[in-house]
Amino acid sequence: PLEHSIYYSGELYPVMRGDSLFLSEGVRKAAAAHRNKTSPQTTTAAAGGGGRGGSRPGSAAAARPTGRGEAQGPNRGGGGGRGHRSGSADNFRRQLQGGGGNSNAAAAAERGQMLELIALLRKRDLLPAAIFTFSKKRCDAAADACSGLDMTTAAEKHTVHVFVQQVLSRLREGDRELPQILRLCDMMRRGVAIHHAGLLPIMKETVEMLFCQGYIKVLFCTETFAMGVNAPTRTVVFHGLRKHDGRGFRTLLPGEYTQMAGRAGRRGLDPVGVVIIAAWEEPPGEGELKQLLQGKGLSLSSQFRLTYSMILNMLRVEDLKVCNGMQPTASYGKGGNAVQKVTAKGHKDVHTENNTWLPAESRSHGKPTL
Repeated sequence: PLEHSIYYSGELYPVMRGDSLFLSEGVRKAAAAHRNKTSPQTTTAAAGGGGRGGSRPGSAAAARPTGRGEAQGPNRGGGGGRGHRSGSADNFRRQLQGGGGNSNAAAAAERGQMLELIALLRKRDLLPAAIFTFSKKRCDAAADACSGLDMTTAAEKHTVHVFVQQVLSRLREGDRELPQILRLCDMMRRGVAIHHAGLLPIMKETVEMLFCQGYIKVLFCTETFAMGVNAPTRTVVFHGLRKHDGRGFRTLLPGEYTQMAGRAGRRGLDPVGVVIIAAWEEPPGEGELKQLLQGKGLSLSSQFRLTYSMILNMLRVEDLKVCNGMQPTASYGKGGNAVQKVTAKGHKDVHTENNTWLPAESRSHGKPTL
């Protein structure tokens, strides 16, 4: 079973236990914490505003950009009422494009929150953790923010060092000094690693093996780590719920979320798998969470079609039956006679003397003809 929670402002708010028990109270508590943090009184106190009112319209303070969407000076136009904070996808896009000081400040605050989250997981014995990010650049940046973390013992450092040296012995001496290899070796000795398509295949496999053995405590990875790699972990953390699919930013689909969340929980070691949705700026809404956690994934439908030429080719092999050729398909056994369901135009099939299936229109006076 999985336990889903929202991480916001240093606290975990459970929102779902098991497969169907959705906890609306956790969503409301996270929303209340967000309102308290961003209330006008808190904002005024943080900005240091006094009792003299605002700045004069022509003053330098009034013309200074604040990044909150209000009107800024006489030539800025009326920008009020649009909301005081951009979405996480917009901030991410600005970071990729080399955004200004406001995005840099948001990135610095996010790095601080990431370190707080890792410290919380370590305190509650929720490591190792796989932190899914949806960009190689952001994955590297998050790992670099943990340069001061050291989560391995001396014995674990020695084991990692010996194992990595054995792996690198397969490379030429010059290749062992590549910047990516040196950087990743330093990370792995401290119990931190990254996993994405930009890594060398040999280093990607090394990270997977050390993670499965428990020497990597925090792994920053992209979505591909959940595809084809059998590497369960104690905790799965979602760095965000939006991804770029090649055409634009969109929210994760329920099937994508389930695929990645399914990595949480190690058989025989963990009573429950912990899934955490990190909300750096604002907790997601209840409707969005319900759709994500309880929505149905995409269903697969078999495109297998039984044709006459396929039957003829199968009949050429003495030990091969048409039924045997259909068993590996997704449509086999889904109620009724699977062979009847996939034959062209819905014609009934008949059973011949040599235990093969033929379309009904191939029969003539009770004798099968080809």
